[in-house]
Amino acid sequence: MSNILSSFRDVRLQGFGERVPVDEAIKWIDGHPRSASFEDIPIAAANGRVLAQPFVAPADAPAVDSTARNGYALRSAETVGASSYNPLLFRTQAGQATPGAFSGVPVSSGSPLPPGTDAVAPFELARIAADTSELLGPVAQGSGVILGGQEARLGATLIDTSRPLRAFDLGLISSFGIERVRVIRRPLVRIVVTGPRPSGNPADANGPMLRALVARDGGSIEACEYGVTKRDDIASLIARPGADVVLVCGRTGTGADDEAPLALNAVGTLSIHGIALRPGDSSGMGSAGGVPVILLPGNPLACMSAYDLFAGRLIRRLGGRRSQLPYRVQKAKVGRKIVSSIGDVEFCRVRFDAEEVVPTGSANSGGLACVARADGFVVVPAPLEGYAPGTLVDVYMYDSELESIGI
Repeated sequence: MSNILSSFRDVRLQGFGERVPVDEAIKWIDGHPRSASFEDIPIAAANGRVLAQPFVAPADAPAVDSTARNGYALRSAETVGASSYNPLLFRTQAGQATPGAFSGVPVSSGSPLPPGTDAVAPFELARIAADTSELLGPVAQGSGVILGGQEARLGATLIDTSRPLRAFDLGLISSFGIERVRVIRRPLVRIVVTGPRPSGNPADANGPMLRALVARDGGSIEACEYGVTKRDDIASLIARPGADVVLVCGRTGTGADDEAPLALNAVGTLSIHGIALRPGDSSGMGSAGGVPVILLPGNPLACMSAYDLFAGRLIRRLGGRRSQLPYRVQKAKVGRKIVSSIGDVEFCRVRFDAEEVVPTGSANSGGLACVARADGFVVVPAPLEGYAPGTLVDVYMYDSELESIGI
């Protein structure tokens, strides 16, 4: 049986029956090509953006042999035998002309190396007089010198695509005199948060969370609509032009008022509904007018899991970033058993207890409070019923999220 829907089925008050494996849902996500749309922007605005093509060195760096520190440029062979007990007298010669024998040229870090010299003695290695100074130690050839092309050669790839530009990348690009860069255009994301909000929880958690997650993954918010309840209104927001991705949060399950899947089917195609993921099993995906639409559960914990695995992956792909989860992975041993259901991929939030990790809650309980207490999460594959104490696992660390937006 194909795991992709061949025809629409209303699961309200009936249940899903079978759920699509996570791998099938990811294949659907990865079937969308990376964006070929780009824009040219000032380098000052490029932090966190993704290059449209690799950055290749337009020249050698440095262009010529240069000084790596402040001091005296001189000939290393003329410093042999110098010491504090046997100081070497040398003449101070200003300017960049070729110095005479036993002469040193005062230089600043980053300046071209004067002709005929091959080393730079730091100022603290000399006792300075009027026109002459005493060198208190030998200087090896190449000390304090950066050779032309040592940092980069003309034509060498310095920055690849698929990762956000960082502060030092901007400095490197600017060092070649470049003022504008070509970057992938940010995908425009429309967020539709259905409502009304659950009884007893009047404040909205999903809207602010999704806005922040979209920004983390390189997307730009096209619009964020709240409190939509009727099927026709949800469908209208899905079909409205202007977005590259539409996220519909809530009303995705099997209850009588779960209208989001029907709304998508009314204006487009519901390709997948019901995925073997805990939490997040009521997630779905499809398209309307050629625009991918991701249905996210209304439960905040399930919404976060489904976003990370599906919606975030799609936004990262469309924005030219790596598809993988944007977290640093750290190996750790399980300190207390992690329990999981066979057949479902499960997100288990964990915290470190000494050198081991322990769960902060079960897959479908604890809410965002268990995330706030967690250091990261473990993904349990569908064939496993969990991890026994002592098992070495991959922990996706929450503290690495800021790296993905170039902070």
